[in-house]
Amino acid sequence: MNERGRRFSHLSWHNRLKIDKMLKEGYKAQEIADALHVHNSTIYREIKRGLTVQRTSELVDREVYCPDTAQRKYEESKSVHGPDLKIGNDHELAAYIEDKILNGHFSPAAALAKINEEGKIFSVTISEWTLYRYIDKGVFLNITNKDLPMHGEHKKNYKKVHASRPPAGDSIEDRPEEIDERTTFGH
Repeated sequence: MNERGRRFSHLSWHNRLKIDKMLKEGYKAQEIADALHVHNSTIYREIKRGLTVQRTSELVDREVYCPDTAQRKYEESKSVHGPDLKIGNDHELAAYIEDKILNGHFSPAAALAKINEEGKIFSVTISEWTLYRYIDKGVFLNITNKDLPMHGEHKKNYKKVHASRPPAGDSIEDRPEEIDERTTFGH
């Protein structure tokens, strides 16, 4: 919640499909906003995010809303958010970890354990999971997943499948609050 007590939420893939369908049916932004229970400026921003140029069969270019483009841009912008790097300007720690992983063939966990074993003190301490995340993001100059003992093969990234059309009714996430209280039989 913000300082005024309002809640903010992100548009889901199903919401983007509904926006696409309603725009094609000729609904105005305010009507779409009312249907999705969001502010109309959210709809305008979403339409701007998803605008793409499509060429018609008459070879005429026109701008249309594309939910795939909007979702891709949303996920790209979401991935760059987050706190600053904890390792920051501690180049000595980064060099030590790179040396242990590259030359000593240590795992990230073993490299961090070696710091404690040798009693070394750096300006920051990072967890094993943070170190793995930094390696995945490419924070280190000389280390990639291929340099790790398992060569990054243990991790399987599966592409999440999502619906290609909006659901028939409202999402369960959009149900009224009185249903959550379960005061009426059948809810």
